Amino acid sequence: MGGETVDSGKAKEWEGRFRGKVIEGWTIESLIDHGKSAAVFRATGKDGPVALKIFDDEIIQRYGDEAQLSRIKRELTLVGQYHPNMVRLLGGGVDEESKNHFIVMEFLDGPSLSKCLADVPEANIPTLIEQLVSACEFLESLKLAHRDIKPANIVLLDDFNRLVLLDFGVLKPIGEAGLTDVDGQRLFIGTLQYSSPEFLLRDEANDADGWRALSLYQVGAVLHDLIMRRPIFEEFVNPYAALVNAVQHEVPNITSETAPSYLADACRMALVKDPVKRLGLVRWDAFRPPPAASAVESARKRVGQRILLAQAEAVPAPVPNATAARELLDTIVEGLKIEFRRIRQANSSVMPPLEVTRAGRRSPELIVQMEPSENLKLAKGLRMEVAVQIIDVDAQAIVVHMAAAACTVSTEGIPRTEVFKGPYSSRAIGDRIEAAMFLSLDQAQQGLEGPFNLQELGEA
Repeated sequence: MGGETVDSGKAKEWEGRFRGKVIEGWTIESLIDHGKSAAVFRATGKDGPVALKIFDDEIIQRYGDEAQLSRIKRELTLVGQYHPNMVRLLGGGVDEESKNHFIVMEFLDGPSLSKCLADVPEANIPTLIEQLVSACEFLESLKLAHRDIKPANIVLLDDFNRLVLLDFGVLKPIGEAGLTDVDGQRLFIGTLQYSSPEFLLRDEANDADGWRALSLYQVGAVLHDLIMRRPIFEEFVNPYAALVNAVQHEVPNITSETAPSYLADACRMALVKDPVKRLGLVRWDAFRPPPAASAVESARKRVGQRILLAQAEAVPAPVPNATAARELLDTIVEGLKIEFRRIRQANSSVMPPLEVTRAGRRSPELIVQMEPSENLKLAKGLRMEVAVQIIDVDAQAIVVHMAAAACTVSTEGIPRTEVFKGPYSSRAIGDRIEAAMFLSLDQAQQGLEGPFNLQELGEA
């Protein structure tokens, strides 16, 4: 709309003009906030306080923005829909006297996340992110995408224990043809600092996956702010061109000694630049605590007690080129060789000696072989094949697949199971591989030849 907004002066003028005015039973009291094309007021009615958003129809009419009028109608489709982590829309329409469009919402007596970022207890972050994800999933169930998830559109209530998502002004029905903004062009809407690269360029896919990729990114950006205690890309906000470049090319640093590792991993994966890779790496469940692998624990008990050893290894700094990809692959493959030997050493009472070899000098594959052992009930030995795939060098994101069978069976053509997906971490990969080894040993000890079933590992 030509960049014109409801500025603070106009918002104050509106406050004086609308104070005391009654709109469909709600009496306007005071200004709460103002944005690009609307101002939000506190109002009261018979059921208590509400937030009443009044749109500047003068701006809308001046620029002939039918798209904005359509967005107001879209926002009103949420009237009657309820989710505990979304602001409740109560009604709306056109004021007969002023001719302004308006929307009425529940009144939320709490700060926006953008204004209280440093005050949020770290212990509350996992629950708050789960609540935000739940709101996104609810919108998806209605075939809607929010498109402007950011700290300024989130209110925290109940002493930082409850999160509420608001501002559905750029709500998008998934799959519906886009609104024409200017001369048939799809213009950028939303907030650049929290936009994914594909949405910045308006190159997003207009389907469920395309909009989920954007929502995942924006939730990841909010999580970044909570973990790092500062807004994403804050050092690139000015000039505008620097922020555009940062959104497309800068990899945010997410490091924390206190945040749960699964959340830090989910954050890194959600902020991957490529939407296709992003969707392949992270799901909504990645933002929730991982479930206990009961089937794996049962397998471990059948073949012996698992010894847990944590061995953190330094990760090379990401450099987005072919050399960096080769170096990262070498680091991971050599690290896996060490992990297999470490796991066997820690479980030598139930595992026979093993031989670990790389399939070739630059190969992404390892061959792990345990010779037959009568003492350890491994009559036919065990052969495992492991393959590493680099998904994103910048994020150090990888996928590890594995196949296993008795040494008497050819492993050629055996389907491989995904045992790990996420950012490179020797500890996380080691845990998954150890579980896969025990599942394989359990089946080998029963006299099965394979290929062995590793599906009990669950999703990587």
